Amino acid sequence: MLGEQREEWSSRVSYILAAMSMAVGTGNIWRFPRMVAENGGGSFLIGWAIFLFLWSFPLVMLEMAMGRKTRMGTLGSFREFIGQKYTWMGAVIAWVTISITFYYSVLVGWTYKYAVLALSGTFNNKGLDTNLLYKTFTADATQTITFHFLAIVSTGIIVYFGVKKGIERASSILLPALIILLIVAVVKSLSLEGAMGGVAYMFTPDWSYLTKANTWLEALSQSAWSVGAGWGLYATYAIYTREKEDIAQNTFTAGFGNNSVELLAGLAIIPAVFALAPSPEYMHEAMSSGNYGLTFVYMAQLFTQMTGGLFMSIIFFVALAFAAVTTLIAMVELVTRILMDFGIERRKAIVWVVAVCFVMGIPSAISIDFLGNQDWVWGIGLLVGCMFYAIAAAKYGIEKIAKEEIDAVSDIKVAKYWMFTIKYCVPVIFVAFLSWWAYQSIIWYPDTWWNPKEIFGLGTIVVQVAFAVLVTRALNNWFNKKIKSPSDVLK
Repeated sequence: MLGEQREEWSSRVSYILAAMSMAVGTGNIWRFPRMVAENGGGSFLIGWAIFLFLWSFPLVMLEMAMGRKTRMGTLGSFREFIGQKYTWMGAVIAWVTISITFYYSVLVGWTYKYAVLALSGTFNNKGLDTNLLYKTFTADATQTITFHFLAIVSTGIIVYFGVKKGIERASSILLPALIILLIVAVVKSLSLEGAMGGVAYMFTPDWSYLTKANTWLEALSQSAWSVGAGWGLYATYAIYTREKEDIAQNTFTAGFGNNSVELLAGLAIIPAVFALAPSPEYMHEAMSSGNYGLTFVYMAQLFTQMTGGLFMSIIFFVALAFAAVTTLIAMVELVTRILMDFGIERRKAIVWVVAVCFVMGIPSAISIDFLGNQDWVWGIGLLVGCMFYAIAAAKYGIEKIAKEEIDAVSDIKVAKYWMFTIKYCVPVIFVAFLSWWAYQSIIWYPDTWWNPKEIFGLGTIVVQVAFAVLVTRALNNWFNKKIKSPSDVLK
């Protein structure tokens, strides 16, 4: 029925828990420790902290302001905020996040699989070949598709029950449980002989790394992708906030909370690798093995070697599964909310979302190369979404947003800081960040970087993102005709 009362978070704490749950994902646990280890330890943390203020915070505040004011998903929010000509920008953001949802559900399935392996005692075997285990699993399409199915269906069930009974209830259980599990893992990790060397490395700056562009750009990458600014997820969750919800405090709380979880993950993994690595070469190999290699091969192998490794494997992989699914919940809610803006009732919308996400995720479940390509393309595509949010701020009026939409409801007055960062820092960082990734791609493929068939080439990004822009712009008028007005949309 149209015109039903809009759902709201039951309390500010519930909203913050949901926002933190959305931000805390696999990147906190498997990417952050690796980036710290590869980029000078404490040196990386300096850049990581700075970009939280220069990039993530201003964009999150903007998302929250747009979502709360318009009470619509990404397409509708751009239409209501800056006019019908720009609905397509919200559609591009939705396209990017939905594309990520397809393969991210597969990765969530991987975490489910490894949680099951840990619970069944698999990592209690010192002779276990964890590299073979990983390759065998990821090459078995039946298993990867099955666990992908379990991931998207379990997430869909949560979102099916709505904001309070579904998302809020899941967040209030999963996030605290995740934090408790990580604390237990940290205590165990720090108890290992030699672990303090890892702690010292993690928090001691190597000043030479601060002169390297790669350190700063990787720190920006971590902040941008981990906090989740520009995905449309904060804007979607802000739809269900109260009229006077404090945007600045909620942003700072969610952002600092997310980074605190990353530090816990770092303290759980880096000291353990330092303590248990048989040689410096092994440690370097583990930390440079990529997100999946560090997590599913080297960490799994360490569990087979350490005292209490079975217990630690359960703690680690269950925590990883919790982190993964809380982010997937937010992604599925974003897509569901868009369909609701088109007048489709939540429970019907979620059935469609789950079905489409399952089917569209199958290619990533079957092919790691395809999954890697999609991760590469849409990870960079997120930057375009961030820039669209900055453009929306400029169109609406940066000073107007700062004073009327942010400071007016915030105990902490951030107007000057927010206006400066959204006007200057975000565009400059966007250009530098995008240029760096383009340069990296050209270095990787000096002769064929333009070829769309290269998995991590620049050409594949240009073709896929350009296609998304062209399609959404062509459908702009259709979107505007189909999207209901905020007062008529199913709440």
